[in-house]
Amino acid sequence: MLSVKDLFKSYTVGDFTQKALNGVSIDFRKTEFVMILGPSGCGKTTLLNIVGGLDHYDSGDLTIFGKSTKDFKENDWDMYRNNSIGFIFQTHNLIPHLSVLQNVEMGMTLSGVSATKRHIQAKMVLEKVGLKDHIYKRPNQLSGGQSQRVAIARALANNPDIVLADEPTGSLDSTTSIQIMELMKEIAKDKLVIMVTHNHEVADAYATRIIRLKDGEVIDDTNPVIDEKETKVEFSLKKTAMTFKTAIISSINNIKTKLGRTLLTAFAGSIGIIGIGLILSLSNGLDQEISSFEQQTIAGYPISVTSSRIDYEKLRTLGTTNLEKYPEQEFATVYKPVTTASAFIPNVITEQYVNWVEEYVAGEGKNLVAGVKYVRFMNLSLFRTNEDETYSRIYTEVSTQTTNPTQTLNTSPTGPFFNRLPEGQLMNNSYDLLYGSFPSLEKVDDSYEILLVVDDYNRIYVNTLEKLGYTNVGLEEGQNNQFEFDDLVGKTFRLYPGTWSNSTSDINDSINLKISGIVRLKKGTSVGLFYNGLGIPSNVFDYLYDSFPTQVGAIESIYIYANNFSDKDTVKEYLDSYNDFYGYDEESTERIEYVDLAGTFTSIVRGVLDTISIVLIGFAAISLLVSSIMIAIITYISVLERIKEIGVLRALGARKKDISRVFNTENLLIGFVSGFVGITISYLLIIPINMIIEKYADMPNVASLLPLHAIILAIISVLLAFIAGYIPAQLAAKKDPVEALRTE
Repeated sequence: MLSVKDLFKSYTVGDFTQKALNGVSIDFRKTEFVMILGPSGCGKTTLLNIVGGLDHYDSGDLTIFGKSTKDFKENDWDMYRNNSIGFIFQTHNLIPHLSVLQNVEMGMTLSGVSATKRHIQAKMVLEKVGLKDHIYKRPNQLSGGQSQRVAIARALANNPDIVLADEPTGSLDSTTSIQIMELMKEIAKDKLVIMVTHNHEVADAYATRIIRLKDGEVIDDTNPVIDEKETKVEFSLKKTAMTFKTAIISSINNIKTKLGRTLLTAFAGSIGIIGIGLILSLSNGLDQEISSFEQQTIAGYPISVTSSRIDYEKLRTLGTTNLEKYPEQEFATVYKPVTTASAFIPNVITEQYVNWVEEYVAGEGKNLVAGVKYVRFMNLSLFRTNEDETYSRIYTEVSTQTTNPTQTLNTSPTGPFFNRLPEGQLMNNSYDLLYGSFPSLEKVDDSYEILLVVDDYNRIYVNTLEKLGYTNVGLEEGQNNQFEFDDLVGKTFRLYPGTWSNSTSDINDSINLKISGIVRLKKGTSVGLFYNGLGIPSNVFDYLYDSFPTQVGAIESIYIYANNFSDKDTVKEYLDSYNDFYGYDEESTERIEYVDLAGTFTSIVRGVLDTISIVLIGFAAISLLVSSIMIAIITYISVLERIKEIGVLRALGARKKDISRVFNTENLLIGFVSGFVGITISYLLIIPINMIIEKYADMPNVASLLPLHAIILAIISVLLAFIAGYIPAQLAAKKDPVEALRTE
């Protein structure tokens, strides 16, 4: 069955070489109780380890059922130990964090035996060795004899062909030793049992064959195999593998034995996760605030194309010079002072550009643009009918919109009085109708309907009322300071396109205007289309443009209102393509640039916010690095503490990758706990942080950790723990099983 032929094995330490085996040749029967005797250092344990596949011979051959092991690779030896060998050590070498049942099952687990089957088999062998009532105990709850019985049960559980015992009674009292030897004798009835011992009396009492070694050579064999024929058996190796589930169970059990240390390590690792989590939550919250601000101001901060644009690079370099400051030379240099006006570049809005915009709005950008506002110069005069049927001018405005590129918004109550209402949903999305109705696009009772705008407090600027012809308006005693909506809605005026001269033609060319409703900026919208004044429908202006072309100037400004900021980016891409399409470079006078104040502002804010976040995350990452180093150290300590366990697992047939899997799984669990603790604490800390921010900055619920970010942080924590413990885990896998089993 088993044969060793001309085995040589030596160990070299420095310049000294020790021959452990010197041409040993032995044939073993399928069932016999062989005891190997000899003085210390004669090669007994070396022979046992080579037969068991824990150590490898230098030359010669080991055959089992006629199959040579010369070409065995690492995995073949692992399978051989698991399938064919059962080890019983002098010190029982039980894994302390596993129960008796789990210790016995380990070899079968590596063989891939199902849970149900291995439970039954393990309980059966434990009952056979007299430990039926101790299967759920831990090794530290057993006596020495009981522990050795568990070791025997573990050796038998996988039904090996060969049982190897290295002085199994060496650490037991005489009574227990007799019990163990009787058990070994029983096992030898149907298996090959090879036992190393120093005790001649035990050998004489129990062995069916005694082999004596001296200086690595066989000097005596009481029952050698001589031309005996055995039934041929086909020998094959079955693959072994430790499942991830087994690795998890082993890791959890080991973690339980060092729970305090593990939790402290996990908490240390969570500090970095907490820091990054809080930074991300604040960054995300502030980004949402910026996005909310963007959405609220989408109407008030349109893309604007005005009659002049700013050269920001020139503006940045105004007043700078390449001359040396405080020079030593005795001469003066002439220079010409520059003003900010030189940074303004004409933006000539041509018909070609207007057509470019209109084609996009009517076609590709139809669903992206809520409205477009074109600003032209035009004289508009407002007058009223007096009681004596004479007419009095109330107000004249030369334009419907400011043309200063730095003031493209109606942010002041002294801004334009006549405002062209946008088309589509832009008006409805930005304003609430407080009273009356939105203007009709058709004449109603020979009047065009218009809107009156109030602010967030339902206030009307005093000048607005005066422009509408109201007298004695103000906050002083005796002045009118409140007006019922009903008194304002229905008010009529006449509008004349041009400079009113109180002539009959002026009156005939004028049109009636009637306030049909009062609107207010929607709650939560910080900037509107306009503030105080009259909102006049586009059809009224179109009528004026068509009827009085001599009073209408060229388009001075274009304001494009996108549906949202995402759509605005798409619109800007289209506008950017204009200069490229027509080949207008930076120096071209025909080049047309737009201004997006909101986009520029939020881009700057986001840039600053991102920079701060990166710096803070960098600091937080330092704690992650420290915790990773801690995990690496603790994993290495765990390897040192569990060297004997590594040897036992290798003896049971565990592969190198199975050993590394045990430690890697433990690190993954620590990383998971660390991430979970860090994320949980982050969510808890967000509550008081939000309360403080709301109290001092009036910004509720700013900090908000996204679930996606939480998941990413958990993954980072797990990966860092895995990476930190990877090298120690690989070192554990490379441990020599023989050396590992010798470690105390």
